[in-house]
Amino acid sequence: LKCLWFNNRVRCAQDVSGSSRFGLAGCGSGSMFGCWNVKAVQQAVEVLKDDVVSRSSLGAAEDRDGEWFDSTAVGRGREAARASFFAYESGERATSIAGPRSSSRFVDLNGRWKFAWSPLSCKVPVGFQEPSFNDAAWGEMPVPGNWELNGHGFPIYKNIKYCFEKNPPFIKYAGADPEYNPTGAYRRIFELPPQWLEGKLEVFFHIGAVCCGCKVWINGAELGFSTDSKLPTEFNITTHLRKGKNVIAMQVLCWSAGAYLEDQDMWWFAGITRDVYAYARPKRHIRDIQVRAGADGMLQIDAELSLGDLREPVLGPLVCELFPRGQEGIVAQRACSFQALVTARTDKVAVASASFQCSGVRLWNAEEPNLYTLIVTLPAEGSAVDRGVAEVVRVSVGFRTVELRQGRVLLNGQELTIRGVNRHEHDAQTGHVVGREAMLQDIKLMKAHNFNAVRCSHYPNDPMWYELCDEHGLYLVAEANIESHGMGFQLDETLAGKEEWREAHLARMQRHVERDKNHPSILFWSLANEAGNGVNMYATYMWIKHRDPTRLVQYENARRDPGWKTNDIERIDSNTDVYCPMYPSQAKLAKYGELYEGSTSALPLIMCEYAHSMGNSVGGFKEYWDVINKYHVLQGGYIWDWIDQGIATKVNGKDIWAYGGDFGGPDTPSDYNFCINGLVQPDRTPNPALHEAKKVMQPVAFEAVDLRNGRIRVLNRYNFRSLAHLAFSWSLTADGVEVAQGAMPFVDVAAGAAADVEITSLPARPFGANLPLIAGSQAPNSCEYHLLVSARWREAHGCIPGGHEEAWEQWPLEGDQPQVMALSTALSANAGEAPKVTNSDASVLVAAGQLLVTIDHSSGFLTSLKLGGQEMMAGPLQPNFWRPTTDNDYGACLQRDLACWREAGRNTVLLQKVEVEPGSATGVVQLKVVLRIGATGSQLAVRYEVSTAGVRVCAKWQPATPGMAAASGNVASLMCKATATNVAVGVTGEVVGATPNKGAPQRIVVSAEGFPAGSPLRHGYRVALQATAGQTESELLIRGLIPGVQAGRVPVEASGLPADKAAWTILRVLGDGEVLPNDEVIFEAIDGSGRCLAIVDGAVVATDGPRDHSNIFVFQVSEPMAPPRIGFRGTLTKGFTQVEWFGRGPHESYVDRYVSARVARFEGEILDQTFKYVRPQENGNKLDTRWMALKCQSGAPCAGLLVASSAGVTDACLSMQCHRYPLEDFDGPAIKTQQRISHGGELRARDETDFCVDVAQMGLGGINSWGEKPLPQHMIAHDQSFEWAFWLRPFTTEETRSDRPALALAALARSLPRLPPSPAIGA
Repeated sequence: LKCLWFNNRVRCAQDVSGSSRFGLAGCGSGSMFGCWNVKAVQQAVEVLKDDVVSRSSLGAAEDRDGEWFDSTAVGRGREAARASFFAYESGERATSIAGPRSSSRFVDLNGRWKFAWSPLSCKVPVGFQEPSFNDAAWGEMPVPGNWELNGHGFPIYKNIKYCFEKNPPFIKYAGADPEYNPTGAYRRIFELPPQWLEGKLEVFFHIGAVCCGCKVWINGAELGFSTDSKLPTEFNITTHLRKGKNVIAMQVLCWSAGAYLEDQDMWWFAGITRDVYAYARPKRHIRDIQVRAGADGMLQIDAELSLGDLREPVLGPLVCELFPRGQEGIVAQRACSFQALVTARTDKVAVASASFQCSGVRLWNAEEPNLYTLIVTLPAEGSAVDRGVAEVVRVSVGFRTVELRQGRVLLNGQELTIRGVNRHEHDAQTGHVVGREAMLQDIKLMKAHNFNAVRCSHYPNDPMWYELCDEHGLYLVAEANIESHGMGFQLDETLAGKEEWREAHLARMQRHVERDKNHPSILFWSLANEAGNGVNMYATYMWIKHRDPTRLVQYENARRDPGWKTNDIERIDSNTDVYCPMYPSQAKLAKYGELYEGSTSALPLIMCEYAHSMGNSVGGFKEYWDVINKYHVLQGGYIWDWIDQGIATKVNGKDIWAYGGDFGGPDTPSDYNFCINGLVQPDRTPNPALHEAKKVMQPVAFEAVDLRNGRIRVLNRYNFRSLAHLAFSWSLTADGVEVAQGAMPFVDVAAGAAADVEITSLPARPFGANLPLIAGSQAPNSCEYHLLVSARWREAHGCIPGGHEEAWEQWPLEGDQPQVMALSTALSANAGEAPKVTNSDASVLVAAGQLLVTIDHSSGFLTSLKLGGQEMMAGPLQPNFWRPTTDNDYGACLQRDLACWREAGRNTVLLQKVEVEPGSATGVVQLKVVLRIGATGSQLAVRYEVSTAGVRVCAKWQPATPGMAAASGNVASLMCKATATNVAVGVTGEVVGATPNKGAPQRIVVSAEGFPAGSPLRHGYRVALQATAGQTESELLIRGLIPGVQAGRVPVEASGLPADKAAWTILRVLGDGEVLPNDEVIFEAIDGSGRCLAIVDGAVVATDGPRDHSNIFVFQVSEPMAPPRIGFRGTLTKGFTQVEWFGRGPHESYVDRYVSARVARFEGEILDQTFKYVRPQENGNKLDTRWMALKCQSGAPCAGLLVASSAGVTDACLSMQCHRYPLEDFDGPAIKTQQRISHGGELRARDETDFCVDVAQMGLGGINSWGEKPLPQHMIAHDQSFEWAFWLRPFTTEETRSDRPALALAALARSLPRLPPSPAIGA
């Protein structure tokens, strides 16, 4: 017996007459991460003894196994596709809200099925489909359920590349065992109602979805074969049924040929993933029905009837009744009724059709999803007098018209704005099995956060999803289950251009359209996602346009360029009705808007994917919508994507969300955490970016007209409804605390219009004469005032509760500026004993009243801060130039390009002794230090001003001047001196070549072995050369340049060597010394061969020829990059638990993602200020913070520490953070997969508190997560200097005691002296 371990999930195998293997149920401890578990293995072996089968009894169930791997075999024996509806036995049942399960013609087959699993393709116990087969030793599998989450196999996540070798239509697993392709055998015994078997009914077996392909048997008779893991399969089982017990058997294969079309960015899960049931129909029944309801009130019905074996010379009409639908279902008052005449086409098939003009209908749109219910009754057989009911079909109807007119997408004649998101079907517990409650939770969250559209990425969803979207109002892009991203997009690669895959493409699109053609929520059909373009896509497009002219068709790959472009407009092909680019920049949108806003023939632009929400992302989202709101030809887009696809798992007893690479062995194909890019976490807890999306996309906008007199403009950005359903109010805050509020006049603005509104109830200016004192002795006019207006739903509507805030805006009120005074002047009124200075060899101690401050002589850092003898600092206050790396940072290789800043704050060099200026006259002791930061030559000058008011920290950042020494980790261009025109070393894919310098040459990262990033490069250092060789949607491709192993002149190769693996020695032509920009250098191989990097005859080679201009390179250092943040960090001692702040909140905010965080006073636990992204990274920033109070547990002598921005400097507001976790726990190394704490759930809180005070932090970015940096205006410029100041003010309980506790700390912060701009700091 051989046990193959899959992270605490055991599959047991036997070697009998060769290598046949058969899998059993998992027997691990419940963790998908564990290590070897001897007890679990022993248990598995014991089970195996009872379940072992010989090689002769394990094989293919039939001889047709070839169709599993035949691209033309898409299905056999299954029923033709039809619309998703259920036919009831009576009108009473059809109009009930109980649904199909209340019908006597429905039998639920969900539940526990007998199940056996094999790791090998098509290997199942011989004869398992026979009723007599003994399955007593088999385990069980929930239906619906994914194998990998129920003890069989292991989850695999890949984004682009297949998890098997690219060789269609054949499958060879890309892991260590190429034969791995699991097969599952299912069995279920069931009984049907006796009346079903009396010969008057047809019985059908329905499988909602099964991945990836299946074969089905009833009582040993094979029914057929099916592919497409996201559409239902139905078989007519009437002739195979027996009275009493029946046996259904299924063989399911994980990866068939169809898997080549299912390369979506999600987990590769297998199993039956949607409902399984049997249902009965009369012999003569409505096989299919199509309903079209236009905005003009015209209702069209086309039905196909199956006549069975029965004969009747007169076919009665279908009776059609239309009812308005209310909140509780069908409204009793019928809107209209009519009949559809039936005409026989053959003795098996009849058709019925009718058109009826309905008057006074209410139109359907996402803002007001007015639905009707159509009841279609098929009379029973018999005479016209005694005819009863054969069956009743219920169809939801929404009257609406979708059209493309004069370069715009119109719904009901109105231009449409898509505020959309992409959504995968995912549940953290059950994988691809998603229940109604989770769907409804998604819809409620989407509607509450101002989404009106969803792209069903990238496959047909459960029919229930479309029904709920019809009901609650979401526009849908219905996408076929086609993605062959792993094949590539070139015409000679893509399956879209291969004739043998034509039927597979067509069948998937056709069956999707037929199933979902009646849903009013579907406005667009999508041919596929990232599947290239070619004849197969042209064919599907033409088929849809003929079959369903009532909807538009989109396809992102309908372009003449193989790849999409971030900044440039692609050439669009003919098989799409809209231009739906993927991940365009804001600049690209603006370019398209400028070019085509006035065009009546250009395609409207709707982004199919944008604002990649991976980790802490979606920066620059406001900038997207600033452009969209400017140009009508830009009609919105769909954020990528809705949910983090994490799997609920435990590690060392802690709950985590697992992602790619967390399952299987080291050989398991994986794209790591690239499946974690949602607006909500796996349990649907909102990520902070969701709040930004809501605010930016709010359908009501506000503009200031005359704030002093309370006049604002209200803009209605709804497409259809007025603002009458919203109640508007205002609120006035002073230092973040509400001091006045009131209702606004009734606002009823039509869709697309605007109106000016005056807030008549605002207190008159100056506020100090019309409001009570805020706190303390200062007048309210010294406060900072903000006006906020809010729009809330008056009443509940659908899934939106009454009182829900739809939109808001906030403005600072100008004119009430606080007084500015010098620190010495501020202290003079309360001057006491002058501060005392004690200077020792190690440090400077300053005592000011109860305050004792220590500045270290060797580092220049503030290392101790005591109040009344109580130490507050557990670590020094030190400069900080690094932020924990975000996913977008990794995607842009900033962890590499900015590596010199990682330890720069710790490794500072004190350029002069601490300079002390006693404060006997002023009451302020000043201590000045100047620090050199890293090897770049940048400087940070710091002045500590210590007084009884606290410690004021003043700082000035001065970046390095050009011409400083090159540093390890620098990005450089290597320009060959020998060439007539500038030619540089470059890498494309795995090929190293010489590239002419057209524009910016390729950047090469030069890293010195054994030296940290930022260390000066010197003559003779061993270095690694790395280049970005390309990019995919999930990563940048980094390649190292290494000499070939052969002797003589050989090409230089590109490999995946890490940055610390040196292959060359850098030599200055001028000899020893630091390498300076534009130095001439030689790169000699370290293998002792004497070969040097050279460009000879246009090729990059390693040659042992004479040293000449061919192997001399000009070392052109790229423009230095500024640090990702500039500020300070410190660590507080045990006991700090609460935080209160005045700034933006309550959620985190950044320079490019802040508009959703209003300015106010907030409070909470420090522990809650850390947002646990699925993969730990930068988080919890509080932009525009005026002050932050970190509070101790009650009973301590010191009640807390107030960190307050010092007014009067360049920017009075700073960014602040506080965490009960070390910042290092959020960070990752140069290689993301080597992160020490790789899951947010693994973070362990500590007693100490880390805090940050920053003058600048670069933005998050959000165009994509594989190369794009934040927008230029959200970056820190490399030559940008900063000057800022903040207070460290310990406080006691007595100092914050107040009859208005909410205002106590605000008063303390206001009591700190407001200071003018500081004199120049530094040497």
